[in-house]
Amino acid sequence: MELVLIALMTFLFFILNKNISMLQHDQKQIESKLNRIIDYLGVPEPSMENIGDELKEELIKLVERNEKVKAIKKLKDATGMGLEEAKDYVDSLCKNI
Repeated sequence: MELVLIALMTFLFFILNKNISMLQHDQKQIESKLNRIIDYLGVPEPSMENIGDELKEELIKLVERNEKVKAIKKLKDATGMGLEEAKDYVDSLCKNI
């Protein structure tokens, strides 16, 4: 009886391992395709390096006028940052004002 359970568990382990390997392969293919699309469209990598002095001044002015949402949207559009990263950056500007 124990031998049957061990054999069954081993079989299930191999099936799960195979499925995980297939999912990882699919994920790599999807990432590769997305990278090619990003390169084709010329979308810059989201980065703090894309924040110039002029953009920073605009963001500060928006924050001073209590237009924090507009500042976040402007930062996202200009840099390609995600919502959370842009919000954190604008929040850090609020603390420095």
